[in-house]
Amino acid sequence: MSNPLMNMIGGMMGNNNPMQMVQQVMGMVRGSNNPQSMVESMAQTNPAIKQAMEMCKGKNPQEVFNNLCQQQGMNPQDIVDKVNK
Repeated sequence: MSNPLMNMIGGMMGNNNPMQMVQQVMGMVRGSNNPQSMVESMAQTNPAIKQAMEMCKGKNPQEVFNNLCQQQGMNPQDIVDKVNK
């Protein structure tokens, strides 16, 4: 089964380095005056982001992230640490 969060991370803007892409997106969100609006706008143009948002609807996004990481055999804290660099 395809993982929309991992597809979003790896597929945005043709970037081959998912961690670098996550860092870029987080920088954009942090720099935005309205991060929620920015992410919603991105979801309108990127089906992977829209699918990831749908997965989180009504759920705790952190729990969804942790579950997806676990399914992929990844340590969520490693990803958070790299994004926060």
